[in-house]
Amino acid sequence: MITRSSDSTYYSTPHGTTGDKPVPGDYDGDGKTDLALFRSSNHTWYIIRSSDSTTYSVNYGLSTDVTAQADYDGDGKTDLATWRPGDLTFYVSQSSNGSPAYYTVGATSGDTPVSGDYDGDSKADAAVLSGGTWMIRSSVSGTTSSTAWTVAADLPVQNDYDGDGKVDIATWRPSGKGMGNWYIRNSHDNSQRLENWGTGGDIPVPALYRR
Repeated sequence: MITRSSDSTYYSTPHGTTGDKPVPGDYDGDGKTDLALFRSSNHTWYIIRSSDSTTYSVNYGLSTDVTAQADYDGDGKTDLATWRPGDLTFYVSQSSNGSPAYYTVGATSGDTPVSGDYDGDSKADAAVLSGGTWMIRSSVSGTTSSTAWTVAADLPVQNDYDGDGKVDIATWRPSGKGMGNWYIRNSHDNSQRLENWGTGGDIPVPALYRR
């Protein structure tokens, strides 16, 4: 069920089957998020364009890949992308020219992709959360930095919380008192924020790159 922010009305659209993973993004570049799913059984992406309501499918990745869709080439469209645990590599199909791009980032096969525009150049940086460390490959410099920021029970909720045009490292932690805590590292000055919001059984919605 989806709520339109423009008029607060609800609507639903049949799309996908049991076991599919939601992979929403603006794949057609019209400024609206498209309904999209990834089916690991046949490693196929099923996308409904918001621009014309047509559905198309693309075979991309392996059944064992972890989805990591984002705009890696900075053209305003979400790129099909996966992270492969076997070789710790992001495989990206660039929407700007159809050519592939590869970024090796990670430490173990259990890492979680957390790609986002951390350096503010309008391109997603390939990134993973490895244990308690965020490993981020800057699309500007091509170098990978590591930042310790989490505990095992945390869920990644990276987003631009301070409004500076850069994605902030952030996690959500269910506390032992039934509360939920948001731990945010502001990118503009590296200061730390703690926000109390939610309860232990909640699912934080910015966590788009979880397995």
